[in-house]
Amino acid sequence: MALELAGIPLDKLIRVEVRERARFVRHSVPGLSGELTQDLGRPGVAVAFQGIFLGAEAADRLKELRDKYLAREPVDFLCEAVGEGYFTQVVIDTLQVVQRAGFVDQFDYVCEVAEYVPPPPPAVANPLGDLDASILDEAAGMMDDVQNAIGQVADLANLLAGASDYGNPTTRLPGMLTSFTEAAGPATTTLSSIAGLL
Repeated sequence: MALELAGIPLDKLIRVEVRERARFVRHSVPGLSGELTQDLGRPGVAVAFQGIFLGAEAADRLKELRDKYLAREPVDFLCEAVGEGYFTQVVIDTLQVVQRAGFVDQFDYVCEVAEYVPPPPPAVANPLGDLDASILDEAAGMMDDVQNAIGQVADLANLLAGASDYGNPTTRLPGMLTSFTEAAGPATTTLSSIAGLL
């Protein structure tokens, strides 16, 4: 099995352990035999491996691995087992190192990594940025219609203000008689002459 973490080949492995879990929540429902199980997805895959750095470059390779651990950044993870390749990004959760007395160029280590899932993109600062432009035009047109309607109501109010005495016909009666007399003035002489003939 070949395993490479952050570009560091880890070829002297003693143990590799992969942990995968499902995330379920169980609800008690009255009248239901058993429980209702709801799938909430899965946590990230965790891989633990134990190995040895051995030889003249052991201290340098251990320092390189420790620097990647201290950086707290996602790193590339490449694993090949049974002819199948697996590549992803991981974060290094744990790094334990043991050096035995009398073995200067040998370091035993246990390392645990967890699958890295990038965070979702940030929320859009402008909530109207993704709206269709036609919707904005329609909203602007609707506001214009509302303003036109308000203007027409104001014009109607001005017309009604001039007709404040419309409800009382006696205030216009003298003016109506005068205009009737002026319009019917020639007719009175004609009626008089007709009365004389009879």
